[in-house]
Amino acid sequence: MRDVCAISALAILAGAATAEVPTKWSYQLQARSSLDAGISAFNLPMFSSLSSQYVTLDEDGGVAIRLFISGNPNEGVFYGKDGTGGVVVSGFGVDPIWSTTCDLRNGMFVIEQGSFDDGAELYDTSGNLIRTFAPGGNEGTSGFSSVTLTSDGAICYRGDFGFAVDKIVIDEFNPTRTQTLVASTASGYDFLFAPEINDARQVVFNSIPSSGPSRRIVRVEPDLSPTTIAETGGVWNSFVNSVAIAQSGHVGFSARRSADSIWEVIADDGVTTTVIADGNDPDISNSSLINFPPAVNSDGWVVFRATDTSNNSTAIWVGDGDNIVKLAEFDQMIQTDLGLIPLGFDFGGTTGRQVANGVVDINDSGQVAFAAFLRNGTIGVFVATPDDQCEVDFTNDGELDFFDLSAFLMALSNEHPSSDFSGDGEYDFFDVSAFLQAFAEGCP
Repeated sequence: MRDVCAISALAILAGAATAEVPTKWSYQLQARSSLDAGISAFNLPMFSSLSSQYVTLDEDGGVAIRLFISGNPNEGVFYGKDGTGGVVVSGFGVDPIWSTTCDLRNGMFVIEQGSFDDGAELYDTSGNLIRTFAPGGNEGTSGFSSVTLTSDGAICYRGDFGFAVDKIVIDEFNPTRTQTLVASTASGYDFLFAPEINDARQVVFNSIPSSGPSRRIVRVEPDLSPTTIAETGGVWNSFVNSVAIAQSGHVGFSARRSADSIWEVIADDGVTTTVIADGNDPDISNSSLINFPPAVNSDGWVVFRATDTSNNSTAIWVGDGDNIVKLAEFDQMIQTDLGLIPLGFDFGGTTGRQVANGVVDINDSGQVAFAAFLRNGTIGVFVATPDDQCEVDFTNDGELDFFDLSAFLMALSNEHPSSDFSGDGEYDFFDVSAFLQAFAEGCP
C-alpha cells in the first residue's frame, strides 16, 4: 500500500480558508447516535438521537450538539474534537431542558434553557457550569431565544419573546452583569428575528421595520450604529428569517429575487454582495433554499443545505462565489467507526430521502460541521476539512487499497463527478481505466 501525501494539521488551519473552496475534503466522524439495539453508538450512549439538532463548530475544530437519550438522563450535550468526545452535560425533565440550538466558542458553549421564560447556561467543554444567565437584568428580559456566544463569554439573544416588546440584547459579566440593548420593537422595528454576534460585538439580524421595506437585514456595529446589509423593495422581495455573521463581519443570508422569484444564497461584507448559489443551478431545488439558513466564515465561504434534484435528497454545499462544491450527498461513501457507509436515508412518504436535517456550521479554517443520516439508520456528526489529498484515495484514510476501489466503483455507478477520471463528462470504462492507472502510480 502506498502512502498518500498529507498536509499537516497546522498548514490546513493556517492556510486552507485563504484559497478558493477546494474539491477535495477529508471527513472525520465525531459521534454517532443509534436507536437500534443491533447497531452500537460511537462516543454516545446507546439509544440516543441527534435528529433535528443544530451542530456548532469552534475555530479549533471542536463540535457541540444537543441530543436525546433514552432513560434518565433523557437529554445531554455532546462535545468532541478529533474523533474523541462524549456527553459533557446531561439532565432529566418531563419538558425539554435545553433548546435545539447551542453555540460554541473558545472552549465554551452556551445553550438556551428549554422554556421561553428561562435563560441560558454557559459551560466549558468539560461540562463545568461557568454561569447562568437568568431572566431579568437591567433590560428586564423575561425569556431568551436564539442565543449566540463570543470568545470572551458574552452572549447575544432575542429577549421577551411573545410579550409586548421584543429586544435584541448583549449580555455579559465584566465583572458585574451588564445588558446592552441592540434593537427593540419599541423603537424602529415591528418584529426582530434571531440575531448572531461575533467577537467584535457586531450583531446581525433580520427584521420587519416599522416603516419602509417589508424586511431589512441589519448589522449593528460595536458603537451600536446600524448598517443596512440588504432590504426588500429592490433586488429582493423576501429573506429567510435567520442570518449568519463571521468574525470578519461577512453576513450570510438567503434572499428571493424580485425579478424572477429565484432564491439566492449570499455573502455580504457590507461593501460587496456575492452570490454563492441560486435556484437556477440544475442540481438545486429553488424552493428548498428557504428551509435552513446558511453559515459564513471570514473569507466569505458559505455552507448551506438544500434539496439536490439529481437524487431527490437533501445535500450540503459550500461555495465562495467563484466555485461551489457539493460536500455531502445521498449515496456518498463516508468513513465511520463501522467502516464505509453511504450517506442518506430514505424515510419514504413526504419526508423522502434525507442526508441532513439540521443547521450546519463553518469556521475560519474552512472546516464544516454537519450531522447526517447514514444508510444504516443512525446519525453521525462529522467535521469536513479542506484537503489536497490524492484523488484516488476515495476513503480519505491516507492509504490506497481495495476499499478505495470499492468506493470509486460506487461513485461511478452513481455518476458522481469525482469518478469522472477521464474528464469527458461520461461515466464509463474509460474512467475505470484512468482510475486504475492513477491508482497504480500512487501519490507522491
